[in-house]
Amino acid sequence: MVKGKPGKRLMMTAVLVLSLAVSGIAGAAGMKTMKKNGMELVNLRQAAGMYGYSIEWNSKDRSVSLVYMDKMMDDGMKPMGKMIKVWIGSKKIMVDGMAVSLNMAPALYDGSTYVVDMVVAEYMKPAKAMK
Repeated sequence: MVKGKPGKRLMMTAVLVLSLAVSGIAGAAGMKTMKKNGMELVNLRQAAGMYGYSIEWNSKDRSVSLVYMDKMMDDGMKPMGKMIKVWIGSKKIMVDGMAVSLNMAPALYDGSTYVVDMVVAEYMKPAKAMK
């Protein structure tokens, strides 16, 4: 048993549970992942295909644009973001024209773009699929 204040133990437990749940999203879906600086990143192209997005690479500004193609999910739910743009090396992304900050910038690995799993969980996945 960990000694210390009950609030601190509760916070540590919550952080552990959340990190396991979020990392399980990518693993359960069969997406390629990689670890960078202790954080799990997921393959953006795989996530885009899985959730009905077209994907386009712009070599001039090293960005990836995703556009939701109105693919209806089995439960009729749609994702939070219809248009998402990420830049390699930048912690700022755009979701439907609004700036969002990430914990870690998207990265290129072996010719593919990888993003923190928050991008998939919060903006690409339909809300009901998260339950």
